[in-house]
Amino acid sequence: MKTTTDKTIRLKKQEAIDLKDISFELTKKAIMAGHQKLYKESDIVHYLIENLAKCIQVNQNGSLSLDYDKVTNLYIKEEEHNKPYAY
Repeated sequence: MKTTTDKTIRLKKQEAIDLKDISFELTKKAIMAGHQKLYKESDIVHYLIENLAKCIQVNQNGSLSLDYDKVTNLYIKEEEHNKPYAY
């Protein structure tokens, strides 16, 4: 039986910058809304993988793309949406 191991992925420089900016903006919005919530880059990556991985498809050209029907119909239960990630 295969076991899952921790994996590290290498981000492009611009991806890392974008992720850091998103983290900062989301944290700022949370604090402005009265929530003492700090979002790390890893929180965002985990959230995206958990919620959008099932929306990725291979298009007619063989490239990865989003299945917009799945993205549009994405349903996230509130209690799952707000649960902390277990590392």
